Amino acid sequence: MKREVVVLLTRAPYGRVHVPEGLRAARGVAAGFDRHDVSVVFTQDGVYAARADVDRDALNMTDHLDDFAEEGGDLFVDEASMTERDVAPSVIAPDVAVRPGEEIVSMIDQADHTLDF
Repeated sequence: MKREVVVLLTRAPYGRVHVPEGLRAARGVAAGFDRHDVSVVFTQDGVYAARADVDRDALNMTDHLDDFAEEGGDLFVDEASMTERDVAPSVIAPDVAVRPGEEIVSMIDQADHTLDF
């Protein structure tokens, strides 16, 4: 049965495995037998991983993101978290959509499952 799944990336990208592992999980869930609808949300310190200047290859993000996109997954960044960290929308990668905090909360509330990394 197809489900709505939100993967929350909440930790800073460097020095940790949470971001690539969260993307790997999102990719796996999206590619699974039921083809769940999966959204990845960069929130809290995870917003730093959504920046265009992040070295995605060094963080082992590129292949996961490519496969996730092929499965129809969506990438979002929490504008409220960006504001708290003084991250401007202009520095966010073009494949990541900026969404207001209220919309992120609604997305999480409506999800059948959430995964936190």
